Amino acid sequence: MIACVYINHLAVQVEVREHPELVGKAMVIGGFPHERKEVFDCSDEAARFRISSGIALRQAHHLCPEAVFLPLNEELYRQAFQQVIDILDKFGPAVEISCLGKAFLDLSGTEQLFGPAESLAQQVAREVYQKAGLQSQIGLAGNKFVASVAALFATCLDPLTVEAGEEKSFLEPLPIELLPLSKAAVTWFKRLGLRAIGQVAGLPLDAITQQLGAEGRLAHYLANGIDESPVIPRPKSTLLEHELWLESSTEAKDRLLLAAGDLLDGLTRQLKDRHQVCGEVRVRFYLEDGRTYPLKLTLKTPTDSKQKMLARVSHHLEGISLPEAINGLYIGLAQLSAEHGQQSSLQTSDKGKRIEELKWVAASLKARYGRNPLKKMVELDPTSRIPERRAALVDISSES
Repeated sequence: MIACVYINHLAVQVEVREHPELVGKAMVIGGFPHERKEVFDCSDEAARFRISSGIALRQAHHLCPEAVFLPLNEELYRQAFQQVIDILDKFGPAVEISCLGKAFLDLSGTEQLFGPAESLAQQVAREVYQKAGLQSQIGLAGNKFVASVAALFATCLDPLTVEAGEEKSFLEPLPIELLPLSKAAVTWFKRLGLRAIGQVAGLPLDAITQQLGAEGRLAHYLANGIDESPVIPRPKSTLLEHELWLESSTEAKDRLLLAAGDLLDGLTRQLKDRHQVCGEVRVRFYLEDGRTYPLKLTLKTPTDSKQKMLARVSHHLEGISLPEAINGLYIGLAQLSAEHGQQSSLQTSDKGKRIEELKWVAASLKARYGRNPLKKMVELDPTSRIPERRAALVDISSES
């Protein structure tokens, strides 16, 4: 089973999270009406005036002059979505980012740990809302394409599940625009009078392939609910970073430490969510004249403790003299690694559950490192005088 986690109107949700006074207002994100830019996102209230992503900001203002226009802040939206990804990492070994606001989670082997897929999806939605302040729509299906379509029709309260064998009937009445096709391909289908995915599914494969090539073949397979593309885990970032700009420049080190503490609050929270520790803290002070003052602080022992990192920054600040007033601060956590000394609990009398937990751990390690380092001891000849013949180490498979 694959879950597609979709954050509808991510940019709008983030802006409302940061500015609650915008709730219920027509909002356009992308810039201001006089700028020659396009709409990046808009609220449902603005969409009622026929505003949509991609149209000119000037046209959006003409359609709804009373709308609130906001500049594009892609970095803020990426940081918010990274919070979502960090949450998903806790539920499965393979998380793939499709685009900003959409990700896939492979649920293979998670049932024994988190229960049925529907229950897990509801738990994911709750955590995304509680920890990231975002509402998510989750689709569940046997493949990525059907799961992504299901997510579009799910609600923030209830995931939508497409059971095995129901993929084709689920897709049949839906518009062909949901297929990942070029405009030329969609136009070709419409010229034939085709409007629904089910109509595409009914065309002969050879005929579509002859007209549209590989794109036609893909359309035929997807329309029939067939998608064999795997969830491809993305490599985890080796650096967590954030920066803060001060309202006014300062030379006071106690004020700089307060700002560093604010940054470390969020960074160490992300670190703990990823079950990682940090071996190096990188600090960069932004000076008033535009120059920067960098520091690279190695920690004696990798840690996820904000207090230890802040103590290291404080100790170094006491021994240096900053050249001038500071108006901004950057902190990056580097040399990230898995938590040391973390013991997974397998103390259960249910042998089947222990085996399922081991399978899940094996899959997690394989997704992270590209191979499964877990092995188990198998007895060969306990009476042998040669130690190597008494037992052997064999791989623990995530499938067997």
